Amino acid sequence: MNNSVRKKLLLIGAVVFFLAGCESNPAQPVSTAPAQAELQFVDLQGFDRDLAVSLSAPLPKVEVAFYDRITPSAMPERLQHWMASVEAGGGSVKVVPPKSSVTAKSPFLLISAISTLWTASKMVKEVSVQSRFKAAQSFDAEIILKTDDKGESVVDKVVFIQRKK
Repeated sequence: MNNSVRKKLLLIGAVVFFLAGCESNPAQPVSTAPAQAELQFVDLQGFDRDLAVSLSAPLPKVEVAFYDRITPSAMPERLQHWMASVEAGGGSVKVVPPKSSVTAKSPFLLISAISTLWTASKMVKEVSVQSRFKAAQSFDAEIILKTDDKGESVVDKVVFIQRKK
């Protein structure tokens, strides 16, 4: 191979390498899922996308139900980030006890629920810089508890309620 061809190939390779590094903002996958007033919690990034779409839509409230048995003290971290975003936007997160019970079976229920909220509030600073959670900042959140078949309080659903402007 002569020197002229070698230089052309090196130049073409350098141009291709340079152009490959030029894309500074790669295309983000767009969620094609429609906004839903009711979602099922799955601890995957797809849940974050679906919840962001629903909270960005003109829905007065969005309910998140659970497939698994979740105790108030074991709220999934992914959902805690969303509740921290509610707090970062000036909203409130409250625990609603089971309707049918006068007192909780365990006196530690309220303490565990408060512990969960405290953990969520530690995340407020982190979440405020993450744009995917910003959709929750115009909502309040309620953690609705129910009594399971063992008589224990578990999380029935989390409801995001649009705050009045």
